[in-house]
Amino acid sequence: MHREGHVGFTLTIASLIMWLVHRWDLLTLAIALGFATFPDVDLKLGIQHRKWTHNVFFGLFSGLTFGYITELSGLGFEPGFLGAFGGIILHILGDLFTYRSFAPFYPISKRKFAIGLFRSDNQLVNRLMLIIGLITFCALYYSEHF
Repeated sequence: MHREGHVGFTLTIASLIMWLVHRWDLLTLAIALGFATFPDVDLKLGIQHRKWTHNVFFGLFSGLTFGYITELSGLGFEPGFLGAFGGIILHILGDLFTYRSFAPFYPISKRKFAIGLFRSDNQLVNRLMLIIGLITFCALYYSEHF
């Protein structure tokens, strides 16, 4: 997926989770959205795509690091950890729907996965994901707050 697809997917799933547990934390959601595209930093760094930054351990490391930063800033550990970890995990889940396989449990397991529903650069899918995410957030947030 590309940026708008990842943001839409994260917005959809995070909104559904927050709605199901009846706990809307907009700070955590904002952090998750900020981290929704972070694993693709590998493209800018020139390192192998979907290897070092597309696994659960990178998500855990990022969550712990950002949780520590938000704790030091007085915002608490939870929004930083859940936002960063959640954003990266949702990025990984979104990429699993594409054709290109990768190892989400690397370096513990090199087994690669891909569901193969669409190409990651499919503009229609990416745009629809963003639209679905925005509609889902607005509908669910509205249903609980107004």
